[in-house]
Amino acid sequence: MRECGSIFVFGAAVKYFERRTEISDKGLRCTYPVSERGGWTSDGLVVEKGNRMRAQQGLKLALVCVSGAAVLWLWVSWSRSLNDPTTLTMKSQPCGNITTGLSRIESVSSLLPKRSPKFKNQECAVPNQVRKLSNKEKHLKSRCVENFKRDHARGAGEFWKGETQYIRHKHHRYLTSQSLVLDIGGNKGEDADAMIQAYHPGIYVILEPISSLFTLLVEKFKSNENVVLYNFGLAAKDSKFYVNVLGHGGDATSVFEGNKGGNCELKVFNTTNFMYRLGVPCLDIDLITINCEGCEFEILETLISSGLISKFRHVQFATHPLLSHLEKPVQRYCEIQERLARTHVIDYQFKFCWETWKRKDIS
Repeated sequence: MRECGSIFVFGAAVKYFERRTEISDKGLRCTYPVSERGGWTSDGLVVEKGNRMRAQQGLKLALVCVSGAAVLWLWVSWSRSLNDPTTLTMKSQPCGNITTGLSRIESVSSLLPKRSPKFKNQECAVPNQVRKLSNKEKHLKSRCVENFKRDHARGAGEFWKGETQYIRHKHHRYLTSQSLVLDIGGNKGEDADAMIQAYHPGIYVILEPISSLFTLLVEKFKSNENVVLYNFGLAAKDSKFYVNVLGHGGDATSVFEGNKGGNCELKVFNTTNFMYRLGVPCLDIDLITINCEGCEFEILETLISSGLISKFRHVQFATHPLLSHLEKPVQRYCEIQERLARTHVIDYQFKFCWETWKRKDIS
């Protein structure tokens, strides 16, 4: 398409030159005959005696037009690359300053002293969720896997249409000034800011492992004492990665997209350990929202297998099933659906994209 555009501009320039040189004084003619197939003829340049200077000017004009077409092609190519998400995500960004204090698991404080008795579970019991899928659950999982392409296209298409995507902010009208929210993958704070502005939850905990984004969050919420920030992520086990920070300030960075081996440190800690340090077994948490470029699988699997999923009244998460280094993301998503359905019901869902589940005892 770009090549066709360049040829069109070049052809228009030549045509313009032909008209300019043929409409000249008497006895003056500078022409470029064209063959029937569109190529130049062997006797293409005819310049009459005494008009060599005008011919040279015409050649200069043709060169300027060709150069302009080349510059236009380069400019179009460059401007299109700016809007190409695959090009954007390949540009490494600065790491940001590492906040050592809040990047350690030892920095996590229990939320129990901040919660009223109404929102505390005095028994602190965690039910055992480790049991195999039933035959019915296996059948539903298989159907889910089979319908992936259709459901993913439909879910993503509907979610990103118009204002629909903001359901992830506007759906949670049950949140109050007494509510506790966990936000795993705070990014630049768009979701957190929208929900804080709308519902003013009493405690809003944000985890963000990328230091450049964490710095933005610190600045954004520095005057809000209800926001608790940690500079690490969650996974099935403690780990440390060195990655390139990609996207706009790091918002497209993922260890599941072949992005290891950079010079930016990214820490993740065991999900269960973090939740116990936070006091989750003794709490009734209104919402956990997870959007962390592929880590949602390990986090949800760990919460479900540990039984801690029962401590969350609402569970919202984004799914990234197309990341190249995720292991069996479609099968894992479909199994999570069946296991989550034991304790929760779907509140809204754009399959394989974004969804929220509500605990069965919540009206």
